Amino acid sequence: MQQRTRLIQLIHVGKRELQLDNNTYRALLKRETGNDSCKAMRVNELNRVLSAMERQGFKRKKSANSKQTKKRLSPKTHGKPDVISKIRALWITMAKEGIICDGSETALDAYVRRMSKRQTDKGVDHVGWCNINLANHILECLKRWRNRVKKDGRV
Repeated sequence: MQQRTRLIQLIHVGKRELQLDNNTYRALLKRETGNDSCKAMRVNELNRVLSAMERQGFKRKKSANSKQTKKRLSPKTHGKPDVISKIRALWITMAKEGIICDGSETALDAYVRRMSKRQTDKGVDHVGWCNINLANHILECLKRWRNRVKKDGRV
């Protein structure tokens, strides 16, 4: 039942995206399935209608999962040491190379928190709050991690 409801929702989104008027929409449904209403269709018929809409140019978009935490992108560092910008740049580069699965600012902050707890008893929650010594340590750890993965040929 849930799949059927989702397909009907997608068909209605497709109708809106393709800017179909009601008569054209009903004609499409009738041509593809013999029914002029989604309510009377089975799942395989709904899939046929959706495929027809995709042939006409409708593109599905992935829905944003509201349960996931919002990933922050890296902001510009104003007045911060260059080493923090280098950490962010290296983090993004490693994500693009496939070494890191999540290249977001949130993931970087989690890494900084974990590494700073190893360095001191109290962790730093945000990369921008690192002092110069801790930032240098984190940068060197990232460099070693990247070199180790590249050397092993895992990327």
